[in-house]
Amino acid sequence: MRRVLVSFIGLFLSCAALCHAADYLTLDEAIGIALKNNPLLKAEDENVRGRGYERNISFANMLPSVDLSYGYQRQNRTPTMPVPLTSFVGGQPVLTTVDVPTGFKDTYSFSLSATQPLFAGGALYNAYRISDNTYGASSLNRDQTVRDLKLGVIDGYYGLIQSRQTLDVAKSSQASIKSHLDVASAFYGQGMIPKNDLLEAEVSYAQSQQNVIQAENATRISESNLNQLLGRDLSIPVQTDREIPMPGLETTLDDAIGTALKNRQEIRVTELQIDSAKKLVSIARAGYVPTLAASYTYTKFGEEPDIDFDESWTAGLGLSWNIFQGGATFYGVSRAIADRDRLTFFLQSQKNRVGLEVKNFYLNAQEASARVVVAGKAIAQAEENLRIQKDRFNLQVATTTDILDAQAMLTRAQMNYILARSDYARSRAALRAAMGEL
Repeated sequence: MRRVLVSFIGLFLSCAALCHAADYLTLDEAIGIALKNNPLLKAEDENVRGRGYERNISFANMLPSVDLSYGYQRQNRTPTMPVPLTSFVGGQPVLTTVDVPTGFKDTYSFSLSATQPLFAGGALYNAYRISDNTYGASSLNRDQTVRDLKLGVIDGYYGLIQSRQTLDVAKSSQASIKSHLDVASAFYGQGMIPKNDLLEAEVSYAQSQQNVIQAENATRISESNLNQLLGRDLSIPVQTDREIPMPGLETTLDDAIGTALKNRQEIRVTELQIDSAKKLVSIARAGYVPTLAASYTYTKFGEEPDIDFDESWTAGLGLSWNIFQGGATFYGVSRAIADRDRLTFFLQSQKNRVGLEVKNFYLNAQEASARVVVAGKAIAQAEENLRIQKDRFNLQVATTTDILDAQAMLTRAQMNYILARSDYARSRAALRAAMGEL
C-alpha cells in the first residue's frame, strides 16, 4: 500500500511538473506578475500612503483644536484664608481672625478649551497645499517605479526570446557543420580531400559545440533574470513567445518629444516642487504679518465627582506679531526664493535631457528597423551562398574553408537579424517609457 501511495505521489508530481512546464506567459502577464510581486513597488505604495497621512495632518492644522481635561486633587487639609473680624467686648473693639475655607480637601475639576486659528498670513493653507503636492509627487514617483519595472520586464522578456533564438541558430549551425564533417570524412576516406580539410571541419565542429554550450548558458541566465524581475523562484521554467513583435513607431519625433514633456513623471514632480517652493515663499512672507486666533474655555470644579459647585467660561481673541527678529524673516524669504529659482532652472535642464532621451531612442528604433530589413535580405543571400558552396564541394571545386566561410556568413546574418529585431523592440519600449506612456 505504501509503495502504491509513493508511486501515486510521484506520478502526481510529475504531471504537475509537466503542466507547470507547459505554462505560457505573454508579455502582459509577465508585467502583471512583476507588478504584483515587486517589493520596491510595495515600498512605494507604503510611501504614498504615508504622504497621504501627512496631507491629512496638514489639513487638520487648519481645524479647531479641542482639549478636554478632568482631574482630582486631595490635600492634607481644607485650604483656608484668615479673615480679620472685629468684635466688641465690654464696649471695646477686639480684633480677631477667622479661618474661612477657600476650597475643598477633595477637589474635582473639569475643563474644556477650544482654539481656532483665524489668520496666519496663509501659512497653514499653503502648508496644506505643499503636503498635497508632496502626496502627488509620491504618486508620480510610484508611477515612475512602475514604468521602470515594466521596461525591465520587457527588456528581460525580449532578451530571453533573443537568447533562445540565438541558441536555435547555434544548434542549426552545429548541425550544418556536422553534416559537412560527415561528408568530409567520407571524402577523406576515399582519398578525395586532403587531411587538413578534414581537420578544419573537425575544429569548426568543436567550436560550434562550444557556441551551443555558451548559448544554452546565456539562455538559462536570461531565464533567471526574468524570474528575478517577476519575483519568482529563479529555477521556474518560463515559456514565452517565439518571435519578437515588430509594430510600427506610430508617432513622429516632434510628437514623441511633446508627449514626453507632458507626461514624464520626473518633469511633473519637479513642477509640483516648484509650486511648493512658491508656497514656501508665501509661508516665509507670513512672518511679516500678525497671526490671529480665537479661543474658548469652559471650567467647573467641586467637592463631588459630579462637579456641581461652580462653573465659568472665557472667550477671546489673541493676536501675535513678531516685530523684529534680527532679519531672520527677510533671510528666510530670500532663501525660499532662491530654492524656487533653482528648481525652475532644474526643470529646464530636465526637459532638455528628456528631449534628448526621446530623440536617441527614436533614432535607435529607426536604425534597428532598417537593420531588420537588410538582415532579412542577407539571410536569404547567405542561405543561397551556402547551398552553392555545398554543391561545389560535392563537385570538388570548393574546399572546406569555402563551406565554413559560407556557414559563418549565414550564422552572422541570422544573428544580425535576431539582434536587429531585439534592438528595435527594446528601443521602441524605451521610447514609450521616455514618453511616459509605458
